[in-house]
Amino acid sequence: MKLGITTLIFSDMNYEEVLSRAKSLGLDGLEIYNPTFYKGIFKGTISFKPESVREAASKAESYGLEILSVNAGNNFVQTEKSLFERQVEGVMECIDAAVAIGCPVVRVFGGEPREGVTMEESIKMIIDGLKRSSSYAEEKGIILALENHGRITNNIDILKRIIEGVNSENLKINMDTGNFYWFGYRLSEVKEIIEEIIPLTAHTHMKNGKTERKEERRKPGEVKLVPLPDGDIDLSKVIGKLKSSGYKGAISIEDEFEGWRSLPLEKVMETLKRDVEYLRESL
Repeated sequence: MKLGITTLIFSDMNYEEVLSRAKSLGLDGLEIYNPTFYKGIFKGTISFKPESVREAASKAESYGLEILSVNAGNNFVQTEKSLFERQVEGVMECIDAAVAIGCPVVRVFGGEPREGVTMEESIKMIIDGLKRSSSYAEEKGIILALENHGRITNNIDILKRIIEGVNSENLKINMDTGNFYWFGYRLSEVKEIIEEIIPLTAHTHMKNGKTERKEERRKPGEVKLVPLPDGDIDLSKVIGKLKSSGYKGAISIEDEFEGWRSLPLEKVMETLKRDVEYLRESL
């Protein structure tokens, strides 16, 4: 399995600076983000026009790195049809970019709650958006990986309902190991959920959290996100279960430890190096 990183932690750098940091960590690859959803990403030094994204992939290759996932930051929960359509178009842009560079996976979101929109309406919009996106992904030979994220798709029952409602072989899961814990599930429940979704997992985000209330249901956010080796979730066991299941995707670091956006870069890099060493032992 290849070891990579989500690159929002370096989002205030230009693209080549990000590549340099990823290489210095000894990683195999990284994830890139659609500027349609992530305004100003990489200081505007990357575009998803086919020729530009091919240049980005070539530049990564020159650093010995592979683009492991093309990431959409979409939200299908909208109050206007035109805004919903723009979200679908943005996901399709990601699919086209993935085709252009030979990356098999596009990470997608479902959406977040919006005032004036009921949960049932939200779920319907997410299913509709993913049906259209999955149909296009099927035409192009790309897998969409729906992340358990935020306040809708971190609910495992809703996540499964969406997957079943879309009913596409081209829609899988981007398993974020820390997000279910962030959402408020007990540690024992997180372990069970992770085991349950492994067969549908096409990509991963390694994240960890810590709380004294491990076996209590909590509100979203009532857990401290910490460096990967320091949390309550045994990520080495998660990787072991992925390996035994025949998982062929990437192991990608998304460490949102306290201070990840504000600490000096040297401190951030120290933490990321620990993450890399910790995960490498399990690969």
